[in-house]
Amino acid sequence: MKHFFPLLTTAALAFTINASAAIEDNYIEKYGRLNLNGKMFNGDPNNRQLSDKDGNAIRLEGWSSSAWMSQWGDCHQKRHLEQMKQWGARVYRGAMFITEEGGYNDNKEEAINQTKTFIDQTAELGMYYICDWHMKEGNPNDEVYSDAPYYFKTISEYVKSKGYIHVLYEICNEPNGCTWSDIKQYADKILPIIQENDPGACVIVGTPQWDQNINEAQENPIQGYDNLNILYSFHYYACSHQQFLSRLVNAAKVIPVFISEWSIADFDPEQQNSRKVESSCYTSAEQLINIANGTAGQQISWCASSFSEKESQASSLMSCENMKLSNTGMEIFSLLPWICCEPPCCLGPCYENLCQEVPGIVDLGRYDMNEEGNVEDMGFGKIGSSYVGGGEGVAYHELNSYSDEKNDRSLCNGAFKQADEDFFFRQDECVDAKACYGFTGQEGWHNLCYIEPEEWIAITLDIQEPGYYSIEALCNFGSKQVFGITSITYNCNLLVDKSNDKELNQIAFVSEVPDHGDENDKYWEWTAPVTDLDTKGDASNYAVLFKETGKHTIKITFQDGIETKPAGDLGPLNFTKVKAYNGLGYDTKNEDYLSFDNSLIFPNPSNGNISVATAGELIITDLIGEVVFSAQVEANTEISTHLKAGNYIAKVKTTNAVKVAKIIIK
Repeated sequence: MKHFFPLLTTAALAFTINASAAIEDNYIEKYGRLNLNGKMFNGDPNNRQLSDKDGNAIRLEGWSSSAWMSQWGDCHQKRHLEQMKQWGARVYRGAMFITEEGGYNDNKEEAINQTKTFIDQTAELGMYYICDWHMKEGNPNDEVYSDAPYYFKTISEYVKSKGYIHVLYEICNEPNGCTWSDIKQYADKILPIIQENDPGACVIVGTPQWDQNINEAQENPIQGYDNLNILYSFHYYACSHQQFLSRLVNAAKVIPVFISEWSIADFDPEQQNSRKVESSCYTSAEQLINIANGTAGQQISWCASSFSEKESQASSLMSCENMKLSNTGMEIFSLLPWICCEPPCCLGPCYENLCQEVPGIVDLGRYDMNEEGNVEDMGFGKIGSSYVGGGEGVAYHELNSYSDEKNDRSLCNGAFKQADEDFFFRQDECVDAKACYGFTGQEGWHNLCYIEPEEWIAITLDIQEPGYYSIEALCNFGSKQVFGITSITYNCNLLVDKSNDKELNQIAFVSEVPDHGDENDKYWEWTAPVTDLDTKGDASNYAVLFKETGKHTIKITFQDGIETKPAGDLGPLNFTKVKAYNGLGYDTKNEDYLSFDNSLIFPNPSNGNISVATAGELIITDLIGEVVFSAQVEANTEISTHLKAGNYIAKVKTTNAVKVAKIIIK
């Protein structure tokens, strides 16, 4: 099995939309009416930040459109918003151009109706919406922007009539060539209108010099609007604006800030017209997000620009039609608070669109599909509508450290060379899967061969009944495997000891099939599990617990193999229900991995040096539940974890509670 790095930065990182699987979380119900009346930051009782209905500090992350009236296809249909939410966005900023590209001034009625549509759709999806008056040049008091009072009056009246609480108003995007006094004069025209129609709303006010001179707002904030929550905008282009980060840090200590537009791109439009992004830009983006994560004392919400397909550094998508993420989009995705599962969030369909049922036999060779569609020939071969290596890091992870001279796997076509009778099975992918040929000659099952530690596959199962399931493995001569089974859908371990419900990290199988020489592939036996490869202890109480029926994506991660070489084989798994389950579902689990506290760990992502907001016992596990770091920690004290790059779950146990966060080490 071979890891193909050239594909990981292009086609292998693209995955398709699955609008029907949009996340169910309703953030509007969860967080309620946002306000600035919540918890203080930096210890100053006069300094407050964006908070939820209960006064808890909150940070919204999401995308901004580029210009939803543009001719180059801004991805803003409802299905795009659903996918945006599934990727972790809790807020959408609709950038409505005023004078450019067929904007508001060209068709006011259409622009107002489109704004209302976005407001309705985000309300239905449970996302927050930023209504952005997207002026690009000049003073907001200029004649070309004179319709702003009418626009905000119309929209705020609509919000009031519908009883919505999820709309934020950004009253002037990137004012420039004017003073802070000019902007305040403009704000005094708009704020009373919003205050009358939508009292208690959050309003984002632009700052001079394309939202870079936030220091001027810091020195002289707007006063006199007690029934509004006023935040100040800061914009950032990671390839160009590093020198402005100190202004953001200083402002975040004094006034409420909203990074309503930022991008991994150059600010110069001439430089943007390319997909190429220098590595220094990604580093600069991480510096911004570290600040947003609270290093300046305030959790700062942000919208990445842009959710569009324009040929540009800033565009997160390659195509609005099939929703392929660009390299920039993948980086933005990695910074979002993944809600639905371990990334990549949206796996492809079940193999041949047929999800295997449990109870029953699960063919490991029928792991999930990745992408279907036309792709470029990357130099590794283009076969049908898929591509060589296309599922790496999405539906599987493959290695190829074992030298195999007999079967040429130089193009990572393990299945192509190894499939025996099933010669064409998944030949366009890297996985070493082949037929369990000779078992009875009828089943058509497959086994994984040359399995190495750290490889994994993802399979979506159709769970018919909740319960505890025993598993057997189909093994042939020499099969020795240790693996974990985790839930991608619910981000938790599935292996348990059914006698006490204690979670387990692994299960092992050791074959007792005798050596049949060259015909070993024809001899397979169902094998009961053991605790490990050394003691081969009794594992009769080991089970897989599915708490709910329906589609459930699991991840099987291989941890160890046979002793004489770093590879081994394993056939299908047989899931048999052995005990009923009538307890709580995953969504109400006490340790609730679905209730992440995004403010617990900072910076996040990090290089492994982190601070914890709450003192207590810190336990960090990998995504298969293995403890990789633990220590007693003090609040706001930097800790060196020395963890390798990856995604982890952090728990902080205090006397009264357990707090959980998902963290990223880069």
